[in-house]
Amino acid sequence: MNENMQQNAARTYLGALSFYHPNTGGNGSAVQFELKPARGNRDGCFFMVMARQKTAPTRAADGMRQAATFDWQNRLTVKLGFNDVCSLLLVLHGRQECVNNGKGLFHDTPDASTVIQLRRGSDHPGYGLEVSRKAKQNGAEPVRLRLMLTEAEALGLALVFEQSMLLLAYGTPTPEAMLPGARAPEA
Repeated sequence: MNENMQQNAARTYLGALSFYHPNTGGNGSAVQFELKPARGNRDGCFFMVMARQKTAPTRAADGMRQAATFDWQNRLTVKLGFNDVCSLLLVLHGRQECVNNGKGLFHDTPDASTVIQLRRGSDHPGYGLEVSRKAKQNGAEPVRLRLMLTEAEALGLALVFEQSMLLLAYGTPTPEAMLPGARAPEA
């Protein structure tokens, strides 16, 4: 094995699952899901990051296509824990029409209140994902980002969520923890 192959084999990729939905009007959006397995005293989670489309796709004079860009500097970031992911899976599996009977997932911090909504499309195929955040400053305007996931994207997201549940709950097992007779460390 050459040196380049060894470096790639040893690399751990903790990437993000991304869905980009630009449009020619420049008002699309994108979402990324990044898995953070449980570790030590920290519960596992997904960080869901949404961004508004910044520029529309264009074609330069030489015919080269310029892709749309997204405003990741002004993104909305939400931490989805085990129970949040389970609530989203209920909708993705068709067991509920929308999260928490239409109320969404409510996250409250000292700085802002956030509502995460996932709803199966009633008049079109797919799933509407929405994050709405209102800062607790006087006069702050709410920020709302929406994205329509296709059926295929929703299926892929459901599979990623399902396969990640053990990592969210228990983290990545160490080789020592997998030995016969291994016990959890004492608290």
